[in-house]
Parts: sequence; C-alpha cells; structure tokens
Amino acid sequence: MDSTNDEWKQDPASQYYDYIMIKKRLTHLKDLHERNDVLSMIYNLRSGLLRNLGGINDPRLFCRSYLGTKRLIEDYTKEVVTQLEYISEKDFIDLPQYSKIEFLSDTRQSFGCTALVLYGGATFGLYHLGVVKALYKHGLLPRIISGTAIGALIAALVCIRTDDELPSIFEEGGVDLGAFAKKGKKGNIKRKISRFLKHGYFMDVKVLEDCVRSNVGDLTFEEAYAKTKRILNITVSSTRKYEVPQLLNYLTAPNVLIRSAACASTAMMGLYDSVDLLAKDKAGNIVKWAPTEIKWRKWSDTVPTESESPLTRISELFNVNHFIVSQANPYIAPFIAKEQFGSNILIKCAHLFSTEFRHRINQLGHMGLLPKNFRGLIDEKVSGNVTIVPYLTFSDFKTLFSNPSYSSLDYWISKGEQSTWPMLALIRNRCIIELELDRINLKLKAERPYFIYLHTNKENGRKRTKSIH
Repeated sequence: MDSTNDEWKQDPASQYYDYIMIKKRLTHLKDLHERNDVLSMIYNLRSGLLRNLGGINDPRLFCRSYLGTKRLIEDYTKEVVTQLEYISEKDFIDLPQYSKIEFLSDTRQSFGCTALVLYGGATFGLYHLGVVKALYKHGLLPRIISGTAIGALIAALVCIRTDDELPSIFEEGGVDLGAFAKKGKKGNIKRKISRFLKHGYFMDVKVLEDCVRSNVGDLTFEEAYAKTKRILNITVSSTRKYEVPQLLNYLTAPNVLIRSAACASTAMMGLYDSVDLLAKDKAGNIVKWAPTEIKWRKWSDTVPTESESPLTRISELFNVNHFIVSQANPYIAPFIAKEQFGSNILIKCAHLFSTEFRHRINQLGHMGLLPKNFRGLIDEKVSGNVTIVPYLTFSDFKTLFSNPSYSSLDYWISKGEQSTWPMLALIRNRCIIELELDRINLKLKAERPYFIYLHTNKENGRKRTKSIH
C-alpha cells in the first residue's frame, strides 16, 4: 500500500465528516463494552444508528484509497457490528429475552434496507451481470433487486436463483443465448431496418421472449420468492393513456410470470413491441393477467402525471432507504462515468453539459412539450446513494443494438466487475451494519419461529402482543 495513503488513513481529521464526534462516540461505546453495561450500550446504539452518521459515508472519503477509508471510520463501524453481535449472542440478567428481541427487531426496521437497481440500456445492460457478480463475491448483494429494460432481464436471472445456484450464470454457457444465435449475423442490419419500416420496431420481441423463457422458465414472482427469498421488482406500464403503471413483485403481482414482466419492461418505442403480461390461474394454467386487450411496456414510456416513481413505491413496500444504482443507459452513463473517473477541465465541462441538458429537458417536460416516450430522461432516477457505471468507449457504442453473444457477455461481465471494484469499500461501509442486523434477525427467527411476547404500551397502559416472525 502506498505510504501516503496509509498516513491519510491513520489521520482521522477530514473536512468531509465530523471526526471529533465519531471519535467521542467510539471511545464511549468501547468503554461501555468493557464494563458490560448492556443497557447503556443499547441506549447509545439506538440513538446513533444511522447509515451516514456524521458524514462517515461521504463518497469523497473513499476516493483516496479503494481498499478502505479513515481508520477511525472503519473502527467505529466494526465496534457497532461487534456490539450488535455481542448483544444478540449473550444472555443478560438485566435484559429479558423479549426486550433483546424487541431491540434487534426495531433497530433493523429503523435502520432501513438496501435495494439494487439495474437501469437500461440495450446491449450495455449486460454489464449488470458483472456488477451482480462483484457484489455477490464480496457478500454485498442486496436481497431486494429492481430492474428496468435489460436490467429487468438481469434482475430476473438473479432472483430466481439461490446463493448456491447464482455462480452458474457467470460461467461460460450459464446464460442461454440460443434464441439470438438462431438468427445469425448475416443480414442483421437489413432485417432490423426492414422491421422498423414495416412495424415501427428495430428488434424482434419474439426472439427476446424465447431467450427469456429458456433462462427463466415459467416461474411466478411468488414462486421465485419462496425459492430464493430475493425480492424481485419489475416496473411496467400499459398502452392505455391513463392506466396506472404497475410495480410487479411477489406482493403486488404474485401470480404473474416473471418472463412476461421482464419482456414488458424491455418493450419501448422504436426498439421492442409491447407484449402481454401472463399469469398462472388457480389450476396452474398460463393466462393473460389483464382480461382486456391491454399491452404492457416500459414504465418510462408513460406520461409524467400517471404514477409516482417506482422507487418510491419500493421504499413504501419494503422499507428501503438506500439505493445502489447500476446505471447503463447510454444517454446517462457516459456523463456519470466521466464525473467519477476524473476531475480535469474536460470532465468538468462534460458534467456541466449533462446537467444543463437535463435541466432543459425538465423544462420541456413541465411545459408539456416533451414527447411521452422521452419521460425516462426526466423521471428516471439517474443515480442512487451509490452509483456504479461502466467506463464506455467509442467502440462500445457501435455494439449498442447488437444481439448478445457469449463473447460479448464475457466482455460486459468483466467490465461490470471492473466498474464495481472501486465502489466496494464504500458499499461495504454503508451496508455492513445492515447485513449484521439481517443476519441476527434471520437467526432469531430460525431459532424462535413461534416466539411471542407481551409488550406493555406505556402510552395507554394496554398490553399488546408482538412477534418477530
């Protein structure tokens, strides 16, 4: 490790976070731990268990070294995790079991959850597999995953597989691309131009449906969740002018086939035709989800007044307050990438251009002058609390609408991994407490699935029954 970086890590001082407050809290927590004062430990943990307490997760603190950040920040998060584990594992005379479980359960709820969001974007969307691979290998893959367009296909591939099965999709032949191989490369451009002139779409949605069916099968959202406990979210909208867009997951659309939802999310003006959403009825037969002749497509093809943001809905349903966004949209990713990979005058100019462009697009949207199929430019969440983007080259754009192949899949997986590695330290620091709380609560549920206790409501004097199940 570079000695300059090591000196920077050892020095707690920085303008980007309140190092004095963090140092005092760390000293106090360690003192309580040494005295085994569990009640005071719980009090202090609950009063300061925030993901970005004192600015400790400011991205600028993770740019100096990709292998970590200030030692003070690392020591603080490590001490918090250690105390949570200590409280969960030990028995205490002055801390009844039901009070301990209440503390751990309520703390998990108040801390919030992380969701991985996979955005776009044509062939570039294959890089999401590399992002997932890097997060999975380092134990940082969230259980809640949302996808749009090609990101929906990748999210579906991930969420139908258990942890033991997931590595197979990163191996050669792990994703079946046979449907695209049947078409071949000969006459590829001519076919697409002819299809666009005749039907208004460049890509053949039937080929896409065959590919998704061969990889995902006929699993529903509910069946996938029961198998893997991963929460898959796919957002689509209907071709009706005032139809409310749907966030599809195991709660809102348990019987919908994942493959049909993924294809519907990919459908967009000029690229893929809209499709039917399919579901399983009581007898297990595959039927149309909507009884009327509604076609379904990508959410951002709707008009701005039709619905709230899908991510807002995810936050409401699953207590998500932290988003890791993998951004591959070709009209967004290049600008974000330039901001992250440097700070010279050209990059600053690119950032100025991109922000000015989005500002003007927003103005057109508010004035009602923006075509509805460009809604994604203003309503789509461009970045998250952590944003991962590929570093794109000019040659990448030449393959933007090419059919995927096994060689291109390997290329984009590698690019996705390389884009994620610099962000791992930041992601780990933002998620390490959440992951520990998850582990503790899952263990408690497994050990005491029917544990019910009485909790006194101090406000009205009544007793209420609570359960961690």
